[in-house]
Amino acid sequence: MSERLLEGDNPTRAYVAEAVSSGRRNVPLEVNPALASLSAFLVESGDGELVIRFTAPRTATQGNGVVGGGTLASMLDIGMAMAVLSRLTPGYTCSTISLTVNMQSAGQEGHYIAVAGVDRVGRQVAFAHAKLYDAQRSRLIANATSSLAVIPVRP
Repeated sequence: MSERLLEGDNPTRAYVAEAVSSGRRNVPLEVNPALASLSAFLVESGDGELVIRFTAPRTATQGNGVVGGGTLASMLDIGMAMAVLSRLTPGYTCSTISLTVNMQSAGQEGHYIAVAGVDRVGRQVAFAHAKLYDAQRSRLIANATSSLAVIPVRP
């Protein structure tokens, strides 16, 4: 791999890929503002899936006390992107092309667990899926699928 390509790597991809390949658990994912805003942690990885804990802050709740659908969709989208990033080679990144989210039940302020996996990584497009649970993983909040463009990082 050329030095130019390594210098142009996505730091989030590199961080997540290293954490997954080394089997690290409970890794804070504060490598970009989207992850930091949801207090994301890589809880564990294995069997081709990532388990990520998110925290929905009070600022994400609507007037009726439930977390807004956009915040829940972001958790699923980020989970799937992290799963794809963990499988990409240095110098590549991904960007969501399409996102389909199905809400199953209302969520409250607090912790959530996303279980995200990769269905396939092609030369130009990757496909992923995720489920979002409450903190105890006893209630399914939402599920999603997405396709993501696989693109070289621009130097």
